[in-house]
Amino acid sequence: MTAAAFRHTYGFDDAGTTDRAVLGGKGAGLVAMVALGLPVPPGFVVGTDAGRAYLADETLPDGLVPELDGRMAALEAATGRRFGDPDDPLLVSVRSGAPVSMPGMMDTILNLGLTMEGAERLAERSGDARFAWTSMERLLDGFVRTVRGISAGRVEDALLDRAPEPDPALAARARAETLAELLERESGSPLPEPRDQLREAAEAVFGSWNSRRAQTYRKHKGIDSAMGTAVVVQAMVFGNRDDRSGSGVGFTRDPSTGARGAFGDLLFSAQGEDVVSGECDTEPLTALADRLPDVHAQLLGVFETLERDARDLCDVEFTVESGRLYILQTRVGQRSGRAAVALAVDLVDEGLITVAEAVDRVDAEHLAGARSPRFIDEVDEADVVGRGLAASPGAAVGRAAFDVDRARSRADAGDAVVLVRPTTASGDLPGVMASVGVVTGRGGRTSHAAVVARGMGKTAVCGIGDVVVASDGRSASVAGQTVREGDELSVDGDVGVVSRGARTAATADETDPILARFLSWRDDPTNGSEGTA
Repeated sequence: MTAAAFRHTYGFDDAGTTDRAVLGGKGAGLVAMVALGLPVPPGFVVGTDAGRAYLADETLPDGLVPELDGRMAALEAATGRRFGDPDDPLLVSVRSGAPVSMPGMMDTILNLGLTMEGAERLAERSGDARFAWTSMERLLDGFVRTVRGISAGRVEDALLDRAPEPDPALAARARAETLAELLERESGSPLPEPRDQLREAAEAVFGSWNSRRAQTYRKHKGIDSAMGTAVVVQAMVFGNRDDRSGSGVGFTRDPSTGARGAFGDLLFSAQGEDVVSGECDTEPLTALADRLPDVHAQLLGVFETLERDARDLCDVEFTVESGRLYILQTRVGQRSGRAAVALAVDLVDEGLITVAEAVDRVDAEHLAGARSPRFIDEVDEADVVGRGLAASPGAAVGRAAFDVDRARSRADAGDAVVLVRPTTASGDLPGVMASVGVVTGRGGRTSHAAVVARGMGKTAVCGIGDVVVASDGRSASVAGQTVREGDELSVDGDVGVVSRGARTAATADETDPILARFLSWRDDPTNGSEGTA
């Protein structure tokens, strides 16, 4: 099947377009990066037209399945592996890709193409049973929850019923076997063969466009629900392959402040979902420089290329497999209001955009965030609950709540609320929206909680330490201290401190030199350098 014969799918190297409305943001970014010569694993995009057709009829459009077969054949040729081969399988990821960024709101399934037999053979051939069975476990977990829609409670109960197993490889195998049994028992059919895995996964990702969390996010952000999502199918690379492997998320500048310099988090011996989930405490990008300095230098070069091409702050997902760098995604990064103003001013000074473009890039929500309060008093050490990562700037004072429903209830009653959670998932979005500040026990500055909070102008501190919520949901141990629902907390998103009581805050005004300069441009776009963009 030639490229001209494809109607619904677009190869990264033969798409013929970079239109986000067709390819989605993720697909458009991948096509652009391949054109720039960056190290992107091969793959293809199923366009938004197919997504809209699926949502209308709840079936894949005519001709798409043969196209998937043709694209997979090309991917096999590009990688030298065969999809479904038990000895040396081609594995792929299936990801959502809306035309407008909706971080964490839709679904991803990893390691498609693996089977229980294939995992057994992979363990033998690679000599690394842990890698093989953790990969199988990740596939089954995604299939159980995302594709077949089995509840998290059912999954957790099944896994808790297992006997403990101290060996990591055997424990991963036991979890995979438990998930495989649960999948068949609860959904009525086992994990399918690879070709049907791909079809079911594509349907699930298209369907996640209408999930409750995605609808809630679109309504809050004013995103058109008619645009639908694309699906990105990409050859897997493995950040969990060995100790010279890892996955990370980076920004070309600090998305909280706009400061120059690479910013991000990574985990060694992990896959990308581990980084953004907030379930793990990550390491800064400098850890990559310590362990794999050549890879770190290459990554910084990629960041520079992407930022100059986009003329904007970029959000970049990457994986390192056995010392080799791969770039999985880029998009214009979500940033705080303070970062939006600082970045706009810097990009004018660097000659990348004009003053008029700078003014256009900072919307009313960003400007309100740039003028948001900042604490002006010194924190009393006796009041400090804990210190974590400054994930989203600002000063927030509110009453503690420990779950989404209680946060919404207190907000509806007129309270300013601080949502305190062990970590946040996409299902916590309504609680984040109802709160003035967010505090999480785990997770880094690129976790779901941090990214969503910055995009919504919410103050956030992540990675504060263990947060254990009581069974009645009315209190929690937070970094070793007891906090009760309704306790007043101050959240300092500029330095990463959470303290008891209400600290004193003041709103930023025109005495802030960067903000004042930007406001002068907004009042008179001819006031200042026009840039050379």
